[in-house]
Amino acid sequence: MNFLKKITKLLTTVTTRTIYFYSLLTGIISGVVAVLFYKAIHFVMELISHNISDVSSPTVWHRLGFFLMPVLGGLIAGLVIRYFTPEARGGGTEVFLDSFHNKAGVIRKRVSVGKFIASVATLGTGGSGGKEGPMLLIGSSLGALLGRFIKMGARARRTLLLAGAAGGLGAIFRTPLGGAITAVEVLYKEDFESDALIPCIISSVTAYTTFGIFLGFGHMLTFSAKPFGSPIQLLFYIGLALICTFMAYLFVNAYHVIGEHVFNKLPIPKVLLPAVGGVCIGLVGLFVPESIGGGLHVIQDAINGVYSADWIFACKFFLLLALLKMFTTSFTIQSGGSAGLLIPAFFIGAMIGGLVGTVCHHFFPQYITSVTPFIIVGMASFFAASTNASLGALVMVTELTGGYELLPALMVVAVISLIFSHKWSVYKNQATNKFYSKAHLWDMNPAILKNIQISAAFSSYHTETIIDHKTHLSEIRALAHKHHDTEFLVIDENKNLLGILTLHDLDFNEVENNPDLNDLLVAEDMIHGEPHYITPEDSLFKAISFVTNTDFANIPVVNKKENSMELLGYLTRKDILKYYNELGTNKN
Repeated sequence: MNFLKKITKLLTTVTTRTIYFYSLLTGIISGVVAVLFYKAIHFVMELISHNISDVSSPTVWHRLGFFLMPVLGGLIAGLVIRYFTPEARGGGTEVFLDSFHNKAGVIRKRVSVGKFIASVATLGTGGSGGKEGPMLLIGSSLGALLGRFIKMGARARRTLLLAGAAGGLGAIFRTPLGGAITAVEVLYKEDFESDALIPCIISSVTAYTTFGIFLGFGHMLTFSAKPFGSPIQLLFYIGLALICTFMAYLFVNAYHVIGEHVFNKLPIPKVLLPAVGGVCIGLVGLFVPESIGGGLHVIQDAINGVYSADWIFACKFFLLLALLKMFTTSFTIQSGGSAGLLIPAFFIGAMIGGLVGTVCHHFFPQYITSVTPFIIVGMASFFAASTNASLGALVMVTELTGGYELLPALMVVAVISLIFSHKWSVYKNQATNKFYSKAHLWDMNPAILKNIQISAAFSSYHTETIIDHKTHLSEIRALAHKHHDTEFLVIDENKNLLGILTLHDLDFNEVENNPDLNDLLVAEDMIHGEPHYITPEDSLFKAISFVTNTDFANIPVVNKKENSMELLGYLTRKDILKYYNELGTNKN
């Protein structure tokens, strides 16, 4: 009995060694789940292919079935998202990023199950996306769940969250190092989570090994063309990187526009949106079936030179597939379908690389002897420019293809893509660097923050999301859309702070089923508990503590008197971070 108590105490005491142990355990669990995930998707795909998905068949039934499959998958995903797990909507990486930066590494228990089902339905029926986003969220939710079970603190829980993400990526793509690096790099535009790298490597290697035991090892794509061998070729690869960066800019903007201004504004129940996305995918797939699904087989065909007989045809085909993939991926994920962005990014980059490589090979055959290296390098360049994960991109591409000889070219395009694309990202929840993450607020110098009053640092405050207590829900929702904010400070007729209202607390399913609530509910009915606030006399340290210890992003500043709490306005976490950074710059 004493021995069991000692073992229990050892395993529940969070130290570096126990984190490594639990990272290994997370890797095993992620690897097993990745096997089940892979098998489930391919079971659905084979079930369809043996019945109605043969698009070359002349019968109307086969073509109709091919068109309807993404619709059916979208409908199933929509039902799972609507009634079981709203977090299963979309790629999965955004939920992972939000959990790390804003929710102390906590993900709801049911997310892994809901994401699994919704992703199998989406990807198995032809949705344009990859397995990596869903598996990243599933793996990270398993790591977070393990951390909660052991009752770890926020920092250790975040580490297991990242370890689970690395395990999911490393297993599903057979990229142990790329999975670990991507997990710690995708969090930021200009930084990476170095403290979690070793746990992520342990988890990723373990998950990869576990996955390989059941489904084999080796590269997902085969590459045997002549490797990089001339400094002059770097000039052509630099041109490819610039083109990929420009195309990534177009894709990121189109992706967000389709989500915010198309699907989010459709006047239909949200549960049907993934099915509508499925209709769009099915229509495109009827004419160009290569543009839907994962697309790894199309990349492999391009590597093998299947499309290179006529260089003009090849250029047109590569450009067509790159553009259509941008739209089918946006239709799939922004409608709510559960699929990842990594494989589509590799696909688009490969097609752009094929286009540029074909043109260069035709006009400069003495320097560019093969198109294939451009396809490989284009994959890394476009992914890096879309996600700001340049190091993970080049490592993952080399592990996917075995193209280690292309590392000089891959390094050049990754750096160029990062330089020119750091201001945008396909992931909205990606932080600029550690100072802009709630996970690292305590990395600031508390001694400095404690000695600076709010009034000394700020002479004015935000007022955009301050509302009267009689404001109707319909008006609040309109303001939320206008200001892209879901938090509102509620005041009475004397401008006294009554409390904070957050739309995240509302049951929008109930609102949609009872539209009259939009005009019946007013702000004071939806206030979140007792009012939290700071005063101009408080320190910046207390303001940071407010953000850390509450679920709110906007910090109310009030002029507190004996019988009143006049609201002066509010600060945001970014305001304090900006002031802190400028303070450090001025001192230097």
